[in-house]
Amino acid sequence: MKPILIASIVSIILLTACSANTPQKTQYYLLNSPTSTSTAPIHNKNNQNIAITLIELPDYLKQPSLVLQLSSHQLHYSHFHMWAEPLQSSFLEALSQDLNDINSRVNYISTEASNHETSTDVVFVKVSAFHATHQSQAILTGTFWLQDKDFKGEIAEHNFNLTVALNQDGYEHAVEQMRKSVGQLAKKIANTLAVE
Repeated sequence: MKPILIASIVSIILLTACSANTPQKTQYYLLNSPTSTSTAPIHNKNNQNIAITLIELPDYLKQPSLVLQLSSHQLHYSHFHMWAEPLQSSFLEALSQDLNDINSRVNYISTEASNHETSTDVVFVKVSAFHATHQSQAILTGTFWLQDKDFKGEIAEHNFNLTVALNQDGYEHAVEQMRKSVGQLAKKIANTLAVE
């Protein structure tokens, strides 16, 4: 009886040791899901075209790892939770999609800073923070401004500091809430442009 008991204990210890050393699989996340309920915008040639350009993303976001702010001055880069595509392009695509969903009378076109047409009004966006925090929030902060095609008038900068609560644990939920903050920014931009 004792040899069976000893063999069982050794087997359990070995199985536990093996399962503890199982490597984590890397998870990849899309900011702009191709399976979302939003439909692709239909551009009307009679509508006004406005280019959307993300001119700056902070250096700490110019890498594939998802970022979690652990304290006021400490960031954590996840080694197993990564963006599936460059954040700069997916952020810009998500923002232009949301803007087109909000206002069907304007064609919002995502462009790189050097590629927009000079005959088009341009909304420039500068992001200074975009991540989840230790305070159970997804944050998005920065500045945007409109430059009209004729370069007339003063360019008014508009700051944004948007937060969405994290109600669940996990990076998947954090990415979902970060995506909602992009939608909040689109509403802020659309409302600002409607007044100007």
